[in-house]
Amino acid sequence: MQRRYFLLSLIGLGGVFTLNTGSVVNWPDDHKFFNACKDKLPKQLAEHEVILSAFYGIDTTQVWDGHVHLVGLGDTDSGIWVNPKSLSLLDIKHYTQFRFYLNACCPTSGMPVDNGFINRLKSLQWGRGSKFVLLAFDYSYDEQGNRLTTKTAFYTPNNYAAKIHQQFPHNFEWIASIHPYRKDCVEALKDAFLKGARGVKWLPPAMGMNPASPICDRFYKAMAYWGIPLLCHCGDEKAVGGTNTQEYGNPLHLRRALEHGVKVVIAHCGSLGNSIDTDKGVNGPLVSNFALFARLMDEERYNGLLFGDISAITQSDRLYSLNTLIKRSDWHERLLYASDYPLPGIIPLVSLRQLQEQHYITEQQSAILEQVRHYNSLLFDFVLKRHLRVDNQGFSKTVFHTRSMWTGTRIMN
Repeated sequence: MQRRYFLLSLIGLGGVFTLNTGSVVNWPDDHKFFNACKDKLPKQLAEHEVILSAFYGIDTTQVWDGHVHLVGLGDTDSGIWVNPKSLSLLDIKHYTQFRFYLNACCPTSGMPVDNGFINRLKSLQWGRGSKFVLLAFDYSYDEQGNRLTTKTAFYTPNNYAAKIHQQFPHNFEWIASIHPYRKDCVEALKDAFLKGARGVKWLPPAMGMNPASPICDRFYKAMAYWGIPLLCHCGDEKAVGGTNTQEYGNPLHLRRALEHGVKVVIAHCGSLGNSIDTDKGVNGPLVSNFALFARLMDEERYNGLLFGDISAITQSDRLYSLNTLIKRSDWHERLLYASDYPLPGIIPLVSLRQLQEQHYITEQQSAILEQVRHYNSLLFDFVLKRHLRVDNQGFSKTVFHTRSMWTGTRIMN
C-alpha cells in the first residue's frame, strides 16, 4: 500500500508537496516518505535526555495545543464530508495529498476511520493534563450566504467536535468553525458558545471569506460581546483547496476584527507568501505576509488583542521566520504553541537535517526526533519547538502555557 502511495506521489509531484508549504520536495531524513505509525514510544526514547529536557519548566496542565484538525472520512454518523475529488484517482494531486494526510493521522486499524482517528489521537497525548483543541471546519459560502459545496475541501460539523469533547473531556477541547457570510452566523455562534466552543476557526483563502468585508461586522460584534477569540489562518494556503482566494490571507484584513475588539490569533504567524500592503492603498506594494503580521504585532493598540500561533513554522519554507520569532522575546507572551496536526506526521514537510544544518537543533536532537516522529508526531512537534535555538535563545516557556488563551471567555448573560 505504501509503495502505491509513493508511486502516486511521484506522478503528482507538481502539487503533492505543496501540501501546505508550496515548497520543493524534502527528501526525508530517514529515507521514508510515510509515517510508520508505530504504537508505543520505547522506554529508551521516552526517557532520553532530549525528550525529558524539553519538559523542564513546563507545567503540562497549562499546555493546550490550539491547532489540531478534526478529520475523518465520514464513515460513521459524524457528519464529516470530504470533497469527492480527494477520494478519486482522477484527481491525482488532491487524492495523493489526502492520502498523505490520512497516513499522518495513523488511524487505528480495524475500526472506521472517524473512530480510528480519535483513538490514535488520544494515544498521542504526551503530558499530564495537557489537551488538544480540535478544530471544526465549515463549508464555503458566497457573499449572498449561499453554500458552495463544490468549492469546499471538507466539512467537519461543530456538533461533532462538541460531541468528541463531551465524550473525552480530559483529552479534548474544541473550536467551532462558522462562516461569517452565513445568514445564521450569529445564531450558530451562540449555539457553539453554549456548547463550550473555545473559539472560532477560519481559513479565508480556502473558505472564501474576506475578513475585511463589512459583511463580517455583525459576526465580529457578537464575538467581541461574548469574548470569543478568532483563530484565523493568514498567508498563502496550499494544503486545502476550496475557493482558492489567496488574497483573503492578508494579515492586514484582520484590522477590521481587531477594531471591533475581537481577540485574534493569526495562525502560523502569517509565515508564507506575500500580500498587498493595503495600509498604502489598494495598489500598494507586495510585502511578505510575515512582515505584515510583524507590523500588526508592533502596534501598541493591538497589545492584548493580537496573538500568533507557531504551528507549521518548522516547515521548510517557513524557516525564515524562526530567527525573528525566537529573538523577539517581547512577543513571546503573545505567541502560542500549536501543532497544526496532522501535518507534523507528514514526514517530508519538516527536514531535521535542514534544521540541524542551520543550527536550530543539534545533531543529537535531530537523531532522537527522527525516531520519535514515527511513534508520536505531536510529541515530536512539541520537543522540536522546545529545543529550537537562535544564538542560544529559544522560545520562552510562556509560549507553551497556552491554556489561559482559550479559557478567557466570559459567561454569557
